[in-house]
Amino acid sequence: MKSIVIYFSLTGNTKKVAKAVYQGMREQSDQCDIATVKETDVGRLTEYDLIVLGSPVWGGVPLNVRLFFNAAPSLKGKHAAAFCTHGILPESFFPQAIELLEKKGLIIIGMNDWYGSVFRPTLPKPYFTDGHPDETDLKEAEAFGREMVELSRRIYAGETHLIPTFPEMPTPPPSNLPKPRPTLIKEKCGFPKCRLCVDNCPMEDIDLSASPPRFARNCTSCFFCEMICPRGAIHIDYEARAKASLERVEEIFLKRLEQAEAEGRFRRLVPLENVDQKTPYYKVFNKHPRYVIPKD
Repeated sequence: MKSIVIYFSLTGNTKKVAKAVYQGMREQSDQCDIATVKETDVGRLTEYDLIVLGSPVWGGVPLNVRLFFNAAPSLKGKHAAAFCTHGILPESFFPQAIELLEKKGLIIIGMNDWYGSVFRPTLPKPYFTDGHPDETDLKEAEAFGREMVELSRRIYAGETHLIPTFPEMPTPPPSNLPKPRPTLIKEKCGFPKCRLCVDNCPMEDIDLSASPPRFARNCTSCFFCEMICPRGAIHIDYEARAKASLERVEEIFLKRLEQAEAEGRFRRLVPLENVDQKTPYYKVFNKHPRYVIPKD
């Protein structure tokens, strides 16, 4: 049995969980690989019996992950599982993930989610779910990996009654949050010596050599280019989006997290009183870079 964990991770949450899932799968699988979406040759997915997809939740499945799987060949009859990391609302991920995988003929045998630290410039910092994923989460992820391989092996052996059925989960409506576009302040930019934004754009579509400089045409509004720029050469007007995001925190996020905590699905690691719900990340970290990519 040959399996693979394919993941996309921007700030490291999904990467940590993906490695733990891989560790669990490797203990059970004859051969198991792990790779990022960017590293994976989509044409070779037919070589695998079990494909496990991991991603953060960006109002659903991020566009770069969707485009990756849309380019995949038919995988009819093979097995898949999906997991996500999030600060809230994992239910916005799974309907899209199910549709994405089933379109390729994959049989979905499992899904799971874990909370993660949040580094969104328009949300509070520290955030309510910071500190995740922790060791407890990663042990759960290992167990999930072992379970998926064992379940896949038994289903291939003929125990098709073990294929789970998932309740119908309607895809939430698209976010109506303002989508500010990045602009370049040329006199501050260190390109071509500095290529941080170019090399780390999830859409791989920033061209600072163009005239005028071009940011991703299908921008995912991750704001990572602005966050990691060491010179503050990228400008994004966060004001309107931050206002709308903080309103969502008060109206939706807090209630969902309180409910999840009451039901034992969320372990709070950051005391509520430590979260300044009125001040977004970009005002807390008002010097550049706002986020430093870990060396690993």
